[in-house]
Amino acid sequence: MAIKTRGVNHPAIIGQDRDETVKFYTEVLGMRLVLDQPNLDEPRMQHLFFDAGNGGFIAYFVINKGTDLELPKAQDGIGHMGHVALNLVGTIEDAVENLTSHGVKFMGPIDRGYERSVYFKDPNGVLVELLTWITPLPEGADEAEVVARATALREQEGAHHIEDEHVRRAMQDMGDTLES
Repeated sequence: MAIKTRGVNHPAIIGQDRDETVKFYTEVLGMRLVLDQPNLDEPRMQHLFFDAGNGGFIAYFVINKGTDLELPKAQDGIGHMGHVALNLVGTIEDAVENLTSHGVKFMGPIDRGYERSVYFKDPNGVLVELLTWITPLPEGADEAEVVARATALREQEGAHHIEDEHVRRAMQDMGDTLES
């Protein structure tokens, strides 16, 4: 029997400073800190869980102040996490305004065919992407199914990448009502 998953629970990221990490994820990104306890595998670290929405979390293992634990900085390469992408509630313009008000340097907004994104680094140097679909998903739509159907349409046309028109047609094919 094949394994079947129902979503990503959390990426687990190593961080340096608990207070900076908590401040960034709660104040800048508006996530609720739902778990703050000693790391069960490494007592010189704290285990944090931030509620990223829809049952998903971002986990951080941060070094406790005053401990002798030293870890090397991450390097780009095979097996390296490129970035954490978060679906945005609200507009990309509101996100840009919020990042600006917190003094966070960012790149974007960048159009990605059917998405718009902004990129920035958290206090631990992790690249974070906030993204929103150009055509919003209807309530209850299966995001993976829309992307799969849009990909099939793109391939039928021989297009280079998914565009918003592919997403709109995929939603229509699925019988979803587009939001105006």
